[in-house]
Amino acid sequence: MSLDLSESNKLPREELFCRMIGVSRVTLRSALSELEIEGLVHRIHGKGTFVNMTRVNMRLSFNPVGRFSDLIAEAGFKPRVQTLAVEVVAADAQLAQALGIEEGDELVRDKKLFYADEEICAYCEDCFQLSLIGGRNPQELREAYPSVFHYLHEVTGRKVSWDKVELHCVSSSSKKELEVFGHRPLLQLHGVNYDQQDRPLILIDEYVDSQILNFCQIRQRIINY
Repeated sequence: MSLDLSESNKLPREELFCRMIGVSRVTLRSALSELEIEGLVHRIHGKGTFVNMTRVNMRLSFNPVGRFSDLIAEAGFKPRVQTLAVEVVAADAQLAQALGIEEGDELVRDKKLFYADEEICAYCEDCFQLSLIGGRNPQELREAYPSVFHYLHEVTGRKVSWDKVELHCVSSSSKKELEVFGHRPLLQLHGVNYDQQDRPLILIDEYVDSQILNFCQIRQRIINY
């Protein structure tokens, strides 16, 4: 089944739509409710359900989100990744609390620069507990794996399922590694990635040049009139 959104963004009636895709009304309504929360569809009482073309045409959204190189490609650029360092550090109190470990536990910190059409667009740090990989050398991250997510999945079997992220606007002078951005303000995404059992797995710090990667988000507004 396919819909030609260039002709109409209205979805078929529920009973017809269910027959077309082979699901029950309960399943269809649940799926449409989730899509409505994400801003992909909107319902107009008495008229039907419509695809939100504004959301469809947005290149970058905060939800859902994949690997950073995939985000760059979705934005229409050719991505490239440069690993700056893979180092072992001791967890301070803040890192330990975020990952649910003991202060002083050893962490692997992976530092990368991301390029969009050969222009630096983001700097990222990913941290995870060294003990997760046993006696393996974390330096194998530099060449053999496309991301920390793939590496930890192969080594531990754990998959990232969701994350909790705080957004901040920061100066490029706030961190030595950010000097490559000149004097531009950056969007910082600071958070923790959780696995399918809701256990903290990876701490992330992503610093994004929003002049290159422009995130958008459709939000539901709940206003009492």
